[in-house]
Amino acid sequence: MQSKNLELIISQLEELTFSLFPEILKIYGDKNFKTTLKKDGSPVTKADMRAHKLILKFLKKNYPDIPIVSEESFLQKGYKPVKEFWLVDPIDGTKGFVNRSGEFTTNIALIQNGQPILGVVGAPVQNKIWSGIAAHKPKTSQLKATDSISTLRIVMSKNHQTVLDTAFLSYLDKKNKKLKIISKGSSLKICALADKKADIYPRFGPTSEWDIAAADAVLRANGGGIFQIDTLKPLEYGKKDSILNPMFIAISNLNEKKTILSLIRGFSKNLL
Repeated sequence: MQSKNLELIISQLEELTFSLFPEILKIYGDKNFKTTLKKDGSPVTKADMRAHKLILKFLKKNYPDIPIVSEESFLQKGYKPVKEFWLVDPIDGTKGFVNRSGEFTTNIALIQNGQPILGVVGAPVQNKIWSGIAAHKPKTSQLKATDSISTLRIVMSKNHQTVLDTAFLSYLDKKNKKLKIISKGSSLKICALADKKADIYPRFGPTSEWDIAAADAVLRANGGGIFQIDTLKPLEYGKKDSILNPMFIAISNLNEKKTILSLIRGFSKNLL
């Protein structure tokens, strides 16, 4: 797609995302909204399904030739990866929605050849949107090396910390790294990297492609990236074997990529 077309798509998706906020917040404000559990044990609410229907209605109307993969209608059994598709998580961080932490997001990404081309992340409670075209090169000022590497700001999940998370922190401590832990839910973790409010986000637990794709595009557009821990290659989407992501490390500033990947390589060799 041409750059002009991508700019138009981003503008449309931003408008769509903002239109979802009142619909979602209306349900969020209802003290009696119901929560059900999927087969995998994860929660789903009326807000998830409402956002899902509105997003799909828009995409099918405006981009009828592009397939859609959404968390709320996904069936692994019938999944056939294609070169271009929409990847949607109507509400990422449903636990944050249910617990009323406010840390949940809407996520829409366009995938081409296994990579996120563009993405829009919305935070209804904060009334804020992050968007980015990954194909666009970040401004030079965004890519300057930071002085925060002496104090490594690590963003971690509020709801999904694992034994490996603890082991990684211990490993960094033994390397005499000064650490600052930032706890966030949903794709807000990656958005914190895009905002340069954190340096890395290590993820050793399971995630699905739709959890990450939109924020990945935003991060790439802001001079960062997400890399598989086992191969150190960029995260891939539309895989044939599984919708699940491998373990990964998200980095705010690619100027720090060599240093960060060296750390994660040392950790993985010792413990993984």
